[in-house]
Amino acid sequence: MHTYSVRKMNASNKDITCIAVDMGAGSIRVMLGTLGKDDIRMEEVHRIDNEIQVQEGRDTWDMERIVREIRKGISFAIESAEDAPVSIGVEAWGVDFVLLDAHGELVDSPVAYRDKRTEGMREKWKSLMPESETFIRTGINFYVFNTLFQLLSVKGSKTLERTSKILFVPSYINYLLSGTAVNELTIASTSQMLEVEGDAWDRVILDKLDLEEGMLGRVIQPGTKLGRVAIPEAGNMHMENVAVCGHDTACVVAALPVENPNYAFISAGTWCIVGIESTSPLISEEALNLGITNERGYCNSYRSLKNIVGLWLLQGLKKNLSTDISFAQMEEMVSEEVGIQQIIDPDDPMFYNPTDMKEAFNTYFEKSGQSRPGRFSDYLRTAYDSLCFSFRFYIEQLEKLSQKSIEVLHLVGGGSQSDYLCQRVASICKREVISGPVEGASMGNILIQGIAMGRISNLKAGRAMVKQSCRVKNYCPGAVSESLEERYKKYLTIKHKITP
Repeated sequence: MHTYSVRKMNASNKDITCIAVDMGAGSIRVMLGTLGKDDIRMEEVHRIDNEIQVQEGRDTWDMERIVREIRKGISFAIESAEDAPVSIGVEAWGVDFVLLDAHGELVDSPVAYRDKRTEGMREKWKSLMPESETFIRTGINFYVFNTLFQLLSVKGSKTLERTSKILFVPSYINYLLSGTAVNELTIASTSQMLEVEGDAWDRVILDKLDLEEGMLGRVIQPGTKLGRVAIPEAGNMHMENVAVCGHDTACVVAALPVENPNYAFISAGTWCIVGIESTSPLISEEALNLGITNERGYCNSYRSLKNIVGLWLLQGLKKNLSTDISFAQMEEMVSEEVGIQQIIDPDDPMFYNPTDMKEAFNTYFEKSGQSRPGRFSDYLRTAYDSLCFSFRFYIEQLEKLSQKSIEVLHLVGGGSQSDYLCQRVASICKREVISGPVEGASMGNILIQGIAMGRISNLKAGRAMVKQSCRVKNYCPGAVSESLEERYKKYLTIKHKITP
């Protein structure tokens, strides 16, 4: 078990306890958070590995196992809590959903976003609606895994004919907890089917998918109370189901320890997300062409961001080693500055889900006219540096598009624990990096519950709690070699066809 402590500003002396269900594509955790007068004590009470299951040739989620383990975690949290938990919130990865029949039962195993059923769907959609119109209507850019493409791939199927309700993954868990079948705003916005402003589904898009608006139901604001938790594990206690930001990145951003308002964020995990928070979306033609997407956040905010295949690159290369080593050991292999020339484009489709990551690198080197590295450590350095080059490029583009100066980078997620990565980002991006909190999604989950339950006054007060007491570390930009700058120019030339 791991304990994290965060101070808060609140006049009440009575502790309250909340449960956070943090669903990731790699692991699912149940956290117990106790809000005291001066701090939040967060304890991990249950964790399970989560991975895609191949079922009848499809990539799926074992939802029955996931639900069983979440309920077990809730039971553990209730048993270990000194006071009965007053609320529970759920957040998860984006775009994926479940299909329910008229009785509220699963129609089929939910299909995972990496499944190949979306191949060719972007081209098919272009025949139904111009991409520029789709982007202006929804603010969401074109990623192969979008809910829009997933549902387009099953348009007219018997599976959809049996479907009465479509709920995104965290909304489905909420439905099982409290019986309220609604979709929350931040998770709904990842679908590319929600109007760019407000909380209504885009009816023109739904019509082209042959979907009734009632199947997707009402969209609610994050922080909405859904009702009393009514599962056996909760017994007779009155525990409120709070619809926190259903999308985990929205929870992460809600918990940023912001001091300097001129900031961008980097969420570094299997996927890396580079973005800014604003009051309006970036929906210009340039934003569309750059792959910038506009997801919704807490308090009617927008997260204008770019999704980048992230530490997935390192996870894949790790499988090519004959012996299992830690990521810290991998970083030791690349810690010394060594002259290499190679770069990759992390956005290239060949890195999305390859059977052999090293071979994917070799194929990319060949098609881009680069030689293969001589050492395995060079592949690792190419992955790290190419990610940092991507961060730098998209930060500079977000700065131009938003006309907002970006001085500080908040680096959160699992990657924030890596001194090597944080320092490399600071040096290559030429900006101060503030790392942490590591547990950003769970922290944001608990903070939003605290606001909904009247324990925390507002988001500003919640962020002040994080700023005052979470474990963060500052990294100042270091010197960058001339050869590294040349490799960045090479990245610009190969990836973006830009000649510096």
